[in-house]
Amino acid sequence: MNITKTAAGIVIAGLMLTGAAAAPAYAQTPPATASALEGKLVRGQKGVVLGVVERVILRPNGTPAQVLVRPKGPPTAGPRSIAYAALKLEGDSLIAPLTQAEFNAMPPVAVD
Repeated sequence: MNITKTAAGIVIAGLMLTGAAAAPAYAQTPPATASALEGKLVRGQKGVVLGVVERVILRPNGTPAQVLVRPKGPPTAGPRSIAYAALKLEGDSLIAPLTQAEFNAMPPVAVD
């Protein structure tokens, strides 16, 4: 019985490390190219505009892993990083499962 619990714990920990369990259930956005994503509006909950995709970070296989979103409004310290798997494509916008306050509270990412 203890071996089964240990094996299950290892499998769950492995899934969490790879990010397989991190994405919400609705995150079924098909893979896109970086150029197709850059410049897209990113909206939060209730349709509020959070910002615009400035850059896309790709995995080694060429699929998007993260998007760097430049907040709307006056220039800020830097873009915020959102996991691509957490986004949902709706029309010409990407929908993030965040409120405006949650997005604003995210630390900026240093872009080189």
